[in-house]
Amino acid sequence: MIVASAAPSGAVLLRGIGFALAAYASFSTADAIVKLTSGRFSTFQIGLMLSLFALLPVLALTRGQGGLRALMPQQPRLIAARAVLTTICSFLVWNAFSMLPLAEAYAILFASPMIVTALSALVLKESVGWRRWSATIVGFAGVMVMLDPRFENLGAGHLYAAGATVCGSLSFLLLRKMGPGERSAAIVGGLFLAIILASAPLAVAHWVAPTWHEVSLLALAGLLAGSGQAGLVFATRETPAALVAPFQYTQMIWAVIFGIALFGDLPTVHLFLGLAVVIASGLFIVWRETVRAAPVTLAAGRGEVVARAARRARRPASGARPIEP
Repeated sequence: MIVASAAPSGAVLLRGIGFALAAYASFSTADAIVKLTSGRFSTFQIGLMLSLFALLPVLALTRGQGGLRALMPQQPRLIAARAVLTTICSFLVWNAFSMLPLAEAYAILFASPMIVTALSALVLKESVGWRRWSATIVGFAGVMVMLDPRFENLGAGHLYAAGATVCGSLSFLLLRKMGPGERSAAIVGGLFLAIILASAPLAVAHWVAPTWHEVSLLALAGLLAGSGQAGLVFATRETPAALVAPFQYTQMIWAVIFGIALFGDLPTVHLFLGLAVVIASGLFIVWRETVRAAPVTLAAGRGEVVARAARRARRPASGARPIEP
């Protein structure tokens, strides 16, 4: 039984929006650092160093949840399957960042709500009405406009970003399958632990000795990535996911700023035109998911899907508190 809760106060909503803005700024800054260091290090070494530091903020999610025991999964098979998908997603997107302007990579990643909608119908056999199918088709058209209607400059980086979006969307569907009983600490911690395990052998085999400056940069990227994950959990604990989700598009603002300031990447007219279409389509899908009381898609293209935002909270009939994610 789904129980409606009292509407959050204005202060609570503002706090949730603040956490969301800070989280997406953290992700974008970490992405810029990954791109900045990709010329020196392999994605495996970047992933290893980043994830080691990212685990530190994730520990904040264990407070009040039984300490480190909160990192132990209730559904280890689903957690492991999602960790594999999000690990693949992470390596694909880091390779995309190394080859593309951040804004161009984000253009593809923002297609995640459309892919989740399509996969919900094809994989989960959910009923998807003509409105969401129309928004999905329009959203994909917007992505094509952002990339370049002539498709003259498509390359490996675009394929990496597209693969990351699909893997992230599949991981979102797995998260929905877990239900409300799994804690966020186990879900997010499992992601970074999987990246560490997958990247360590290849990172060591092709190790490039970093300077202290480079270590500090990658440490900052890891702390920001982990803080972003924790921030989205805090953002969606009391604030409706439908209100938090639209703020993921603020990452494009950061991508343009970092692209110009750090890499000399100037956005094109096609980018802004297509982005307007994709954002409108994504917001419409979020609205329809809210109307249908369905789990709201939150940055699924990155594997950065927060447990509470992706699942409808259910309260046991006895009145006992459900597991707090």
